[in-house]
Amino acid sequence: MSDILIKNEINKLVKESGFSKNPKMLCSIMRVFKMRYSNVDDVKVYTIANELLR
Repeated sequence: MSDILIKNEINKLVKESGFSKNPKMLCSIMRVFKMRYSNVDDVKVYTIANELLR
């Protein structure tokens, strides 16, 4: 999965959650990604999510 697709998916998750961006959401986003996309690199998703949630 490319970086752009991961960023779009994270932004979509944040928007659909109804909450504002918060670094505390990182664990929940990682959990959703592991359930939906088991073949995506966890470190890659973690670094991108950590960047976007600051």
